[in-house]
Amino acid sequence: MYIDYSKLWKLLIDKNMTKTELMTETGLSSRIIAKLSKNEVVTTETIARICDYLKCDVADIMECKEEKSLSLYQHYLKYGKKTDETENYSVIRFEHNGRKYLVYSIKKAVTNSTIIHLEQDGTIYREQLYPFGGIMRPSSVKASLIKPIKQNDETVIVLFSGKPNFRNLDDDMFISHKNKNVKPTSIYVMTEASFKIFENNE
Repeated sequence: MYIDYSKLWKLLIDKNMTKTELMTETGLSSRIIAKLSKNEVVTTETIARICDYLKCDVADIMECKEEKSLSLYQHYLKYGKKTDETENYSVIRFEHNGRKYLVYSIKKAVTNSTIIHLEQDGTIYREQLYPFGGIMRPSSVKASLIKPIKQNDETVIVLFSGKPNFRNLDDDMFISHKNKNVKPTSIYVMTEASFKIFENNE
């Protein structure tokens, strides 16, 4: 069993409040808010402060759920263990429903003016576009991000935060989360927003 705080976030939306406002008004730290976002354990004092401020009952902000009800993304947040780290990315491993996952989480957030490319040797790199004379043009420098390695028994995901522009990623090995033509050698490439609703049916 685990504690799920989805009701809290829904209550904030209903009250037209943000997490930042909750943090400011209750005196809770950003670390505590982050723990709540990941459904991690917090003290009863924290729960009492939130309920007191929102004028609600404990059952209005949290509930117990079985582990098997966790989505893939929730499992990643709760049980993912960082096993390696470089300047560009963190390597996180976890298991879900009997399957092993290897996630390369890219550190630097990207925008829709960032193009993510795939080299023929399997290297993923970014190309940043900058405004020039009212139009966008690519910078002269392309930064290499990662050359992910596919493990035999792991499903590999390359994870971006933000909204990048993906190009030429759907081929025999790299696929976007929307591509249904999944092969055993596939490496998923997606944004964090897509990962939240992604379920691997391979």
